[in-house]
Amino acid sequence: MIDAHRRSPGLGQARRKAAWAQGALLVLALAPPSLPLCQDAAPSPPVPESLQEVERRALAASPLLKAADARIEQQQGLLRQAGLYPNPELSLDVTRFAGGFAPRETSLAIRQPFPWHGKRGLDRKAAMERLEAARSDRERDRLDVLLQVREAFARVYFAAKAVSLKEEDLEAARSIEKAVELRVSAGDAAPMESLRASVERMRADSQMVLARGELAAEAAGLNLLQGLPADAPVDLADPGAEPGPAGSLPELQEIALRGQPEVQSREHAARAAAFEADRARLERRPDFAVGPTLGDDQGRNYLGAGVAVRLPIWNRNQGNIEAAEAGRRTGEAEAEAARIAARRLVADAYNRYHVAQAQHQLYEQGLLARAAELVETARKSYEGGESGILDLLDARRSALAVREEYHRSGLDAALAAARLRRAAGLDRAEGAPASP
Repeated sequence: MIDAHRRSPGLGQARRKAAWAQGALLVLALAPPSLPLCQDAAPSPPVPESLQEVERRALAASPLLKAADARIEQQQGLLRQAGLYPNPELSLDVTRFAGGFAPRETSLAIRQPFPWHGKRGLDRKAAMERLEAARSDRERDRLDVLLQVREAFARVYFAAKAVSLKEEDLEAARSIEKAVELRVSAGDAAPMESLRASVERMRADSQMVLARGELAAEAAGLNLLQGLPADAPVDLADPGAEPGPAGSLPELQEIALRGQPEVQSREHAARAAAFEADRARLERRPDFAVGPTLGDDQGRNYLGAGVAVRLPIWNRNQGNIEAAEAGRRTGEAEAEAARIAARRLVADAYNRYHVAQAQHQLYEQGLLARAAELVETARKSYEGGESGILDLLDARRSALAVREEYHRSGLDAALAAARLRRAAGLDRAEGAPASP
């Protein structure tokens, strides 16, 4: 029997060409990633926006901050009202005798009330503390908006990274499918390998659809934070690696106690409640009013002076005093609870940040390189006929999983850094209220 390869030298040449073609396709398919971060092509792509620009737009559009500004104006009005004196009282008395209707005596009195010494001062102090609490609440809301924007920005950026990775994976799967088809057609591989390559390409196509859907969802959330339509185009600049705040855990906890607006707000509210309790006790002291009296007594004019005193006999403000004292204790307890919560939040964010940083560094210190080496070894083994397509596909899946985990660890590190800065009360606005 004569070997078919020897009888058909053209067939051998075709196989060599097919082998060379499939090798070239595999080289292209498994080459190191070089695709830039991009999204679906748009007719007029926008200029990449920085994190600072997105933050500025979100702060300007936030209804939460507009409500906080309105609450500050409300407290400013109450502070102004607390500094005003009570309005004077005007009374007119006309006296007539029973035997006639002609007036016999007419008097006009003006009385200016004066609260007991210290009442107005306590009212102003309590109102000032309420105003400072409202300002601290506004700063808390501002930091919350910044955290939401930074988290959304990071999620969109790394979702776009995932899309780029899936695009690369899909192109590689298509190239492998073509290379395997050439080997199968040349008789160098079983038809089952072609089926496996086709399934792998379809799986990569499905993963691409999923990644693009995730990117669209994250982009919609970021757009809404800025007051933009959910489907507005998004193109973000590289935010860079956001470093977490430096310092040990006790140092960051101390910074949080001094700068965390939640703690400051509770402390201001507690001081306001203490002033209000003192004010409620003074309500048992009588207020008085003084002023002139002008009158006419049967054609004779007279001028006098009068004093009016409010006598707290039946109502000595007992119930309001009890309520104000309970409010004082409530404010003190809530302030202490806010301090404990701030320390706990910093401790949790601190540990999560350092774990995320360590995990991200592990990938950069060799895991990514080892994954790429695994794919290269599997490729050479497949080209040399030492292994099948299944081994190559498994190596690619493992390497792809490593790269996906690397991007995910980058996202985790970025989120952890932003949350640690928020927990420590950093990134405060210029002129924001500080803890006394």
